Amino acid sequence: MTCRNCGNEMRDDARFCPSCGALNSPDTAGGQPQGGASYSAPAWEGPEGGGKKKKTGLLIGIAVAAAAVIALLVFVLGGLFSSPKGTVEKAVLKSAAAYAAAEEKLGLPDMQQWQQDQEITQSMGLELRGINSDLAGYDLSALNGLGLGLLASYSGENRTLFFDLGAHWGEDDLFTFRMAADGAELYFNSPQLMGDTYYGMNTETLGTDLWEMTGEDEVKNFSFNMFDLVDLVTERMDQKAMEEDFKAANKSLWDQAQVKKLGARTLHVNGTETKTTAYQVTIPQEALFQYVDDLETLLSVLNYYDLYEELYQSMGMPQDQIDEILSSLEELDVYGELADGLRDVAGELGDVELEVCLSGGYVSAVRYEGKAYNSELSVDVYLGGNEEYVDDLSVEVEVDGNTVEVKSTGDHGLKGGTYTDETTVRVRTGGSTLARVTSELTIDPGRKTDNLQWKLGVDSSGLSIFVLEAAGDLSMDKDFLSLHAEDVGLRAVGMEVCTLAFDYEVENHAQFEAVENTKLISRMNEDELEQMVLDTQNRAMQWASEMENLFLTRLPSELLWAMMY
Repeated sequence: MTCRNCGNEMRDDARFCPSCGALNSPDTAGGQPQGGASYSAPAWEGPEGGGKKKKTGLLIGIAVAAAAVIALLVFVLGGLFSSPKGTVEKAVLKSAAAYAAAEEKLGLPDMQQWQQDQEITQSMGLELRGINSDLAGYDLSALNGLGLGLLASYSGENRTLFFDLGAHWGEDDLFTFRMAADGAELYFNSPQLMGDTYYGMNTETLGTDLWEMTGEDEVKNFSFNMFDLVDLVTERMDQKAMEEDFKAANKSLWDQAQVKKLGARTLHVNGTETKTTAYQVTIPQEALFQYVDDLETLLSVLNYYDLYEELYQSMGMPQDQIDEILSSLEELDVYGELADGLRDVAGELGDVELEVCLSGGYVSAVRYEGKAYNSELSVDVYLGGNEEYVDDLSVEVEVDGNTVEVKSTGDHGLKGGTYTDETTVRVRTGGSTLARVTSELTIDPGRKTDNLQWKLGVDSSGLSIFVLEAAGDLSMDKDFLSLHAEDVGLRAVGMEVCTLAFDYEVENHAQFEAVENTKLISRMNEDELEQMVLDTQNRAMQWASEMENLFLTRLPSELLWAMMY
């Protein structure tokens, strides 16, 4: 047959010309398409005609081949990602991203970044506003106004620290303790005992100073810088490195997992009948053991023995004293004991088989049934189920008929503009509820004031044990968080106990004012030291007298009598 477009010969059964790529449909009438219709594919015409037509055909052929290869790659790659394991992995990532997006909408500060910056100021205040006198049988209203205040500020860059802890009763300061550090100089003050003078020491020369004052050779090498110690701990506890190691451990565990598609499942997910696809995820026991080993290695940077030993050595302490101290801290090996416990659990569980159910590309349920320590164990986790995926969560753990159930529901994604959450933790046995903890939280980010309400309750066997209710103002952004609650009510066993005011602020900024009137004890002569001790004793006696008069004036006699006897 002859191509009707370029005139070159081609096989009678060929649909496309090998020279120009034109479509040809053979028929019994000399190569014209059946039905008499003619078709010509567009051909590139160059200055030399036919030679370019042949080149065009080659290019078209290459294009067709490339398209075929791309289609094959899409098919293969699509098959990889649509494999059972790839499908489950994508669903897990999608679910995690949904919760991360909900948290971002709430606008919580990036505390992790604050820690890396080492610039932070925190303040907290708690004050009694009312108390139920019926609880004691005495008039307790005079106690209103008692409170505590705390201010702490730290700057790693400027190497400054300020700490202020005080108790007050209305407008009267009861007692105040202050500490300030600037580089290697560390100062202490209490206005009630020291007036406006800050007494301190140079921690880098502390050993030498003590040696000169006491003549004890053991202390001569004692030296440290508080900020160097913080840097040492921070370096050992590199959060970014720990996160990367944790991700690597999780990936290693997942790589060893086996996933098999089980088929369709219709489940009741948080009260909604949901069609899901179930997958069996099997994690071999050896993978669990390896995961525990990885976690233990990861947490080894938090090993208290090694960390304390390094800190004490950097301070110039004798090794025998270090060993003596460390021997008394044997119970601090928390993470080692945790790893041993996890290994024991892994040995009991064997290969772990989970049923993971997916719906709409999200994880809807994770279910487990097994046996450990001669006890029947089941764990059921349900996510989503209603209009917004992140709004509903429930977990149920059952061991030999004893159940712990956690349910959380609300507008977690702020679809309505307000964050709401109602969480219930219930402990049941034999169908009866032994204890229940409920939390109801509302946060309205669109309002500047009166935008937070929280209620926390604990009851047992239908009897209210404890109820805490708070309402206040919450403000936050990436560098600041503030909570002010004037009305915090506390009830116990159905009775009003007290009303409190609570304030808390934290910001990614250090506030430090250089303290004045400072004295290094090492630079004071014997007379000055004696005078310091004498002044402190006199102020302490005066302070005790003032406190006695204050309590005698403010408290009713019957309450004073009850407190004394």
